[in-house]
Amino acid sequence: MNSFFEINNASFQVGGKEKINNLSLKVENQGDIICLLGPSGIGKTTILRTIAGLEKLNKGEVILKNKILSSDKIFVEPEKRKIALSFQENCLFPHHTVLKNIMLGITNDKSKKIDIKEITKFLDIDQILNKYPHQISAGEAQRASLARSLCSEPDLLLLDEPLSNIDQSFKEEIQRKLKTLIKDLKITTIIVTHDSYEAFYLGDKCGILLNKQLKQFDNPYNVYHLPNSIEIVKFLNRGVLIPATVTSPKSLENDELGTITGNFVRPFDIGAKVKLLLQPEDLHHDDTSNLKFDIVDKKFRGSSFVYSLKTNKDFILPVFVHSHHLHRHKIKDKFGIRKPIHIEHLVCF
Repeated sequence: MNSFFEINNASFQVGGKEKINNLSLKVENQGDIICLLGPSGIGKTTILRTIAGLEKLNKGEVILKNKILSSDKIFVEPEKRKIALSFQENCLFPHHTVLKNIMLGITNDKSKKIDIKEITKFLDIDQILNKYPHQISAGEAQRASLARSLCSEPDLLLLDEPLSNIDQSFKEEIQRKLKTLIKDLKITTIIVTHDSYEAFYLGDKCGILLNKQLKQFDNPYNVYHLPNSIEIVKFLNRGVLIPATVTSPKSLENDELGTITGNFVRPFDIGAKVKLLLQPEDLHHDDTSNLKFDIVDKKFRGSSFVYSLKTNKDFILPVFVHSHHLHRHKIKDKFGIRKPIHIEHLVCF
């Protein structure tokens, strides 16, 4: 089966400087959402600009609906690609109202199923349609630019940090609305973001870009729970690596935590020395346990706390606890860990 969109062995550069090497990925189905994560300056925006035809490709291929858009020999002009790119910066025309800016994305194609009133109401910008760009906030300008892109009903929608200027209190609602819109309209979308929670919510698949390469391309659950390298563990910063020795096909031993059971993601020989990934959800609070460590930090997340525990060998272990738990410990208190320790996925390196 042919993919709806694919990049084959492509290298991306800007100003003659190579940003990403030998990238390959496929979007199997129309309407899928792909999120690209990576540190600032890695080349995420360059990828979007190249897909849109604003940068040329010297190696590899960009293919949409079985048609090559870019290669070392082929280049389809941006206006003929049926691709919409919404930039992070305010790209509204200052001399047009918000409504006129949005309508610039609408063609005369009568088969279009986009309702501009529905889109603007959905994105909560129906009250600012007669205002000019200098009269609205950065977040409103981003949503107006997004509305313009959606109204063009592209085959491929490219969003560069689409929600970066939106207040945190409003962001989750907009994320939900954006995802609903994209899915209802079946617009295949690639989103660049630095927010892993946003990527995990919006994306059918997530790509992690590090050191000029696509290091992992998988569904959000696997990227989080089954990272394929220490690089990704460190980038996501969602856990700690501790030394352990494999003692059986379903267990390993750590000097301070004792025996830990579970299912190895990759097999290791008995006796192998490994680094085990411990994420905040892996350890469980139990004040009756004789396995206790000192609390050195505590983060309140509203619905939860994340405690940081210091072991005798100076490892810092993160532990997730619901905020309504009975024992609200303070820094320097002893904190018990439930034994025996069982982790469903044993991710080791």
